[in-house]
Formats: sequence, C-alpha cells, structure tokens
Amino acid sequence: MYIELLILMQIEESPKYGYEIKKEIQNDLGYLTDVNHNMLYPTLRRFTEQGFVTKKINEQNGRPNQYVYEITDSGRRKITDLINAFSDKESKHQIEFLIRVSLFQRISKENQLRILNMRKKDLELLEADLTKWQKKHVRDMYRYEVLQLSIAQVRGEMKWIQELIRKEGE
Repeated sequence: MYIELLILMQIEESPKYGYEIKKEIQNDLGYLTDVNHNMLYPTLRRFTEQGFVTKKINEQNGRPNQYVYEITDSGRRKITDLINAFSDKESKHQIEFLIRVSLFQRISKENQLRILNMRKKDLELLEADLTKWQKKHVRDMYRYEVLQLSIAQVRGEMKWIQELIRKEGE
C-alpha cells in the first residue's frame, strides 16, 4: 500500500509523467524501496479509473507521447485515507510504518498515536521472539550475532517510537 501513497504524494507535489514519478520516489526513498514499471503503471491506470488522478497527453515530435498525471481533490482525500489505513498487517513492515510517520502532519494526533502504538506492540512481540531464538543459538556465533544486531535495531526503534509518543503528549 505504501507504493500507492508514494505515487499519489509525488503527483500531488506537481503534475508528473510516469518515469518522473518513479525517479522522484527513487531519489527520495531509494534506500528504502524500489519502484518498477509493473507496480507504477497499473497503479496509475487504476488511479485514473478511480478518479484520483487525471491523465493528459503530452505530444512530442518524433518521440512517443508522454502521459502527464495530475491529482484530483478525490486523490488528495485518498492520500489521507491511505495514511490512516494502517492495519495490523502493515504495522509489521518497517517501510509502511516509516512512510506514514513521515506524513504525520496530515493526520490527527489520535491516529498518529494509534499508528505509533501499533508498531510498538509489534516490535515488542518481535523482540521477545528474537530473544527466544537467540537463546537457542548461543553456540552458533554468527547466527547469535545477527540476532543480537536485530534485537538492538528493534530496541532502538522502540526507543525512538517512545520518544515520538512522549512528544505527542507535550
């Protein structure tokens, strides 16, 4: 679902053609995700059919036509809906979580806290599982070290989330 959100966010910034949308997402979040044509163009087609974006032809001499996508009011509302539509399934995926956090200014404090607490709960369960697995692999040095790193990353994210929750309470 985060791909849909990223695509709409790019179009909301300014009208863009498909390749430009892909490049902008890669420039912004290339370290987190990759957008390929099989994700991008079917999503753009669906958004056009659903009325979230309009598509205009940009005719070019001697080259194939480009289609420029522009967001509609319905598309702007869809962005907020997608940010708020954070489910238990999505809370298990860091990228789904991080992208929504980066867009928190668009949603209510109540929904911000709901999303933060959902992710925190999942991380607490993950930490317990990783700790259990680590105890089973104490003799396997490399596996143990990988699990140790994973536990440290989970704890770091939980600490960060707790700080965000604290700031929301101020």
